[in-house]
Parts: sequence; structure tokens; C-alpha cells
Amino acid sequence: MIRTGFCDVIGIEVPVVQAGMGPFGSGAELAAAVSNAGGLGTVGASGRTADDLKGQLAHVRELTDRPFAVNFAHHQRTDEGIDIALESAARVFSYAVGDPVDLVQRAQDSGKLFMQQVHTVEQAERMSDRGVDIIIAQGGEAGGFGGHISTLVLVPEVVRAVSPIPVVAAGGISHGRALAAALALGAQGANIGTRFLASVEASLADDWKKLIVAASSEDAVKVDFWWDIMPPPPDEFNVLPRALQTSFIERWIHRRDDVRSEGERIMSELGPALQQGRMHEFVPFTGQSAGAIHEILPAAEIVRRLVEDAEQALRECAELL
Repeated sequence: MIRTGFCDVIGIEVPVVQAGMGPFGSGAELAAAVSNAGGLGTVGASGRTADDLKGQLAHVRELTDRPFAVNFAHHQRTDEGIDIALESAARVFSYAVGDPVDLVQRAQDSGKLFMQQVHTVEQAERMSDRGVDIIIAQGGEAGGFGGHISTLVLVPEVVRAVSPIPVVAAGGISHGRALAAALALGAQGANIGTRFLASVEASLADDWKKLIVAASSEDAVKVDFWWDIMPPPPDEFNVLPRALQTSFIERWIHRRDDVRSEGERIMSELGPALQQGRMHEFVPFTGQSAGAIHEILPAAEIVRRLVEDAEQALRECAELL
């Protein structure tokens, strides 16, 4: 069994974190399934109403007594949601795509570990100065909101910059060999999104899961016009979402001036789609690792295969010495 210092800090058995993916898939069922399998499951808080978030956090505790996390994206945080998360049973408060400012101390004062996602060395050093407990170094291969530096380049640079803070790798990791590679780069675990979107327990539309299984890596593109629809808040990192190509994306990509002038009309399309569970028809957030995903599996089986295949890959590498 692979076990790292990160596992000891959190109190989990294997160095696998299910990423917080907002309301699109990371609900109580998925988070509990990952935690029960020995990893760290995450409830995505972004985009949820207060009542929904309360219900999800209470339900995950009903489904597991193991550690789990609650995650916010900077541009979708609300004061009420933060308060609910800080009062919850979550062991880890996870934050992404922006500077948490005072949230680090607040989370730690509430007894939680603070895990911050970054996309550059400068961001990692800034978060280290803020006193975060764990850093996720996310490469540009990742789905959802991310930067542009590849995982292979970013992770070892961040590990060196913030040592001894544990670093978890993200971006392009959907199988055991990629987990083994992350460990070889100096990370102490992997934060995985797209692979868990294509799981039985993920609460997104089945058609979205099927799109992931059918996709090749080059189908996952950066949506360059996103912030022209809705400007980012202060302290947002320089990130853009990555999603599978759709007719909506094809219509607007590389047409940022047109998007700015028609932002209200575009939002009138996206808003109902989000509320009705049809986001995959417009912007199905997905990473490049989709090309290596060929079936929808239970979350526990995904965790098992990740760890088992990583162990085998590490053994094969050891034989080269």
C-alpha cells in the first residue's frame, strides 16, 4: 500500500484526493465513496444554495466517519457558504483559483486543515506565507479552472519552493501510472477530478459521463472567452476553464470582442442550463486526462485501480536501478 506523509497529516489510507468540482459531480455520495475507499473525498460547495450545502455536508457524515473535505472556488464563494463549511464536520477546507486572504486562519481556528490550489510558483510561495497546511499544484492539463504550466514542470518547482509543506499534484492524472509519476515528482498525493466525474456516484448527467468516456485528450480545450461573460472578482488567479469542445464553445472561442458585446444573451443561455443540469451541452468542464478514461466505474474501484497500478509502476521503475 502506498502511504505518504500527506496521508498521515489528513488521517487517510492512500494518497488520493477527489477534487472539489462544484455542484457538477462532487456531492455527498461521491465524497463518501472515496473516503470510505481510503482516500479523501470532497464536497464541492461552489454554486450550491445554503440549504443544499448544509444537506450535502450532513449527508456525507451520515455515509462515512472518515475524513472528508469541503471545497470552494474563489469566484463562487459566499459568506453564508463559508460559515456553513467552517461549522461542518469536514476535516479539510479546500480552496481554489483565488487568494483566500483571511480564510486560512479562520479555517484553522475552526479545527480544519487548509488546502490551497495554485498554478504557479509565485502563488505557491504566497500561500505558504499565508500559512496554509497543504498545497495542490495544478497543471494546465486539468479540467475546470486552471493555469497554463504543465503538471510535469510545475509540481517539482512548487515542491522545492514550499518545502516542508506537503504538495499534492493535480492535472492530467486519471490512472495509476500518472499517480506514480506525481509521487516521483515529489508530490505526496494526487488531486483528481475528471476521472471521478466518470464515476457511478458522480451526480452529473449521464450524458456528460459518456462524453468523457468518448473523448480524446485534444477534445479538452481552454475556454478563452469565459471571463468576458462574467468578469472575475478581485484576487482571482489567472485561470481559464478547460472543457470538452461543444457547438457553444466552437461558436464563441477566439471571438472575445463579440462575447463582450453579447454577454447578457450568452448568460441567458448558460443560466437555465446550469439550473436544469444541462451544463454539459454548453461547457462540460473536463481535463485532458479524459483521453485515458474508457469506462464509468464505482469510485471505490477507481481508487483501488489508481493505487494498485501506481504500486506496479513504482516497482517497475525500481527494477531500472
